[in-house]
Amino acid sequence: MSREIFDVHCDTLLRKETHSSFASGGGSLHVDLPSLMESGVGDQVMAVCIKPYTGREREMWDIGLNNFQRLKRTQKPRLHFALEGCLALSKGWELPFHPLVASLTWNGDNPYAGGIGSHMDLTDLGTKLVKQFIREDTAIDVSHLNDRSRKSLLQMDLPVCATHCNARALCNGHNRNLPDEDIVEIAERGGVVGITFVPEFLENNGADATIESVINHMEYMAELTSIDSVGFGSDFDGVGKLPRGISGAGSWHKVLYALENRGWSSEDIDKAAGGNWRRFFKLDKEFSG
Repeated sequence: MSREIFDVHCDTLLRKETHSSFASGGGSLHVDLPSLMESGVGDQVMAVCIKPYTGREREMWDIGLNNFQRLKRTQKPRLHFALEGCLALSKGWELPFHPLVASLTWNGDNPYAGGIGSHMDLTDLGTKLVKQFIREDTAIDVSHLNDRSRKSLLQMDLPVCATHCNARALCNGHNRNLPDEDIVEIAERGGVVGITFVPEFLENNGADATIESVINHMEYMAELTSIDSVGFGSDFDGVGKLPRGISGAGSWHKVLYALENRGWSSEDIDKAAGGNWRRFFKLDKEFSG
């Protein structure tokens, strides 16, 4: 398929086997180079996420950074670095790569904001960090913020995105999904929401999740706002199970075919597959040649 996919979220960097099997494939990873090439992925955003209170925070940080250091030489697809939670910054750890996109928190809270499972609000320190990211051309991701922190951040006049969230109206079993008013707010600022393949974010009973569930969330958001605000954020390698019909990055053609079956035009599929994210990150002109 000729169109280039832009997947704005995967957790592959945190998998130890990434070092040995990303280039060759054939392992347990959802994302590896052969499947990305076969599926026509043009851009893959790879996140480093530090889960707090595990006792392994520095170990996981180093694994993620070392993996990206090895993989970033890949010319095709283009690999981008993402910061999922800013705990490492609060500890003063070095950030050797410029993040394309950053979220203030993972789950729980930190000195910057409250994530899922926390009632904490966006802090003054978090507000300052957001402004710093914007100055440095790092986009702001609201995916893991709790409702309180997210709504406080949305009071700031700046474009934001949600790299891996779905519609709460269709699946309210997990508060990582977005309410309608926040989806609309993100879209009105020119932002994009990445539909994620986490089964529990697609269906209240995750075992019921299929490719059609993915398309349902995409169509709901597109009808609520516009096709310009919808993209993909798979969360490959961040979940143990995937929706029926999806096994990893090698399944992208099935997802795009499902959009065609729903009657989406070629132009709209191009936007959802990658065009919207390239516009949001201002990469459309950079890679047009």
